[in-house]
Order: sequence, then C-alpha cells, then structure tokens
Amino acid sequence: MRDKTRKDEINWASLKNINVYIDQNKILSDININLRYGENILILGPNGSGKSTFLKLLNRSIYPINSNNSSFKMFNKENINIWDLRKKIGFLFKEMEQRVNNGVKLYDVISSGFSGVFNSRYSNLLSEREKIKIENLTNEWELSNIISNEFQSLSDGQKRRALIARALVYEPNILVLDEPFCNLDIKSNFILNLNLNKLINQSVNVVYVTHNLESILPKTNRVILIKEGKILNDGSPNELINTKILSDLFNISIKVIEQEGYWRMLPLSS
Repeated sequence: MRDKTRKDEINWASLKNINVYIDQNKILSDININLRYGENILILGPNGSGKSTFLKLLNRSIYPINSNNSSFKMFNKENINIWDLRKKIGFLFKEMEQRVNNGVKLYDVISSGFSGVFNSRYSNLLSEREKIKIENLTNEWELSNIISNEFQSLSDGQKRRALIARALVYEPNILVLDEPFCNLDIKSNFILNLNLNKLINQSVNVVYVTHNLESILPKTNRVILIKEGKILNDGSPNELINTKILSDLFNISIKVIEQEGYWRMLPLSS
C-alpha cells in the first residue's frame, strides 16, 4: 500500500541555483524551486525550453554543474542511490519506447521495472510477490489480454500504458511523466487521463509535461512555466493557464477556455 501519511508542503526535491550544460550549451539556468508532496505539477513551455532536461535532473540521468552556492537535494539527500530513487519515483520518458528491441514481450517490459533490463531471462527470476504485482498492474491498465504480445507491435496508447505500469512496480508516491499524451488518439488520451486521475486519488503525486491543453489533468494544482531554460512563472492553474500568459509563453495569439476543470486552446486572428 502506498504511504498516505505524508503531509502536504513537505519538500521531496529542492533545487537551488541549478545550471545544466549539455555539449557546452546551457540548457537550464538559475533554477530555484521546491517540489512538495501533495502537488500535481504541470510543466509547460515551448519545444526546446528545457522541460525534459528538468525532468531528467529528477531521475539523475543528467547532473547539474556544481558551484559553491548551488545545491540539489532529493528526499533530503544530496546523494541518493538510483535504485532507492526508483522505489520512490516512477519515471516515463519519450525515448523509452525506442529502447525496447523487436521481439521483446509486453510482460518483459513491465517486469523490467524490477530489473532495469528488457529480457525474459530476468522475468523468469521474479518472486511470487513481484509476479502478483505485475498481474495486478496489467489488469488495472487494461493490458492483460495482450500481455504476451510483442511490445513494438502495440498501439501508441498501449505502449504508453505499459511503460506507466512499469514505472509503478514499486508503488511509488511520485510519478514523473515526459509528454505522456504525445501521439495518442482521442480514446487513448481519454483512458490515460482517467487512469492518471485514479492514481492521484490514491495519493500518487504526478509531475508531467504536455503540449496539449486538453490533456491537462483536472487535479493539477501547480503549473511551472519554462522558457529558454528559465522558470518564468510558478503558480496555480487559475493564475497561469489563461489567454495572455500562454500567448506570451508560446509567442502566438491564442484564446484559452476552461470548462469544468478542462482546458482548450483556440487560435486568434491577428
């Protein structure tokens, strides 16, 4: 069972004066932010603004430049074991789908959440508890009828649900998702949105990137706007998801409409 004793306003990540360079190019600049339990966070910004890099800081696949006045703590630790981190946070990144070789079964992809390796040999070493967990996840994410299919033969929606199931094998309190709704059709988008809201109701905190306002989760309670590697603004959806702010963020004239917790974006004539 997930830990429901956490109280809101407790930081699980604290970033102070963080700068990130990739191939000598500055991708993130002067990042100062705390991420807290009880928050479901949307990260919004144009392509190339540094959103995915910010998420990769959280999964420790990218490291910031160290300086005397910078610090980066996760769960109150500056150094955290990667496998300990995986048990606390589940991750989904766009490139994961391409990392799965042809012939790998869906079951092996989900079971790799325990081993880190997409290989049936490791799936055969699972404990009974781990096998039961995978069975429960495949039922919850509507994957049980295709569990023996090859991963690369699946639809985009099925792949996405499979990789989120993989991210949940340790029942983490936090789920970090890089563009989970990308390339999904209407039905797959709806199913994923519904399932993520169920997780939020089970006290899982979701941090996610999306470019589609219609995919914003209704229970999102914090929005971080990133542009050109810097955090431009940080506040509630009601404060930041509006016509003026998003037109400025994306350098385009748009009209933003909210209805019953869902958002739409319409073009404005110049």
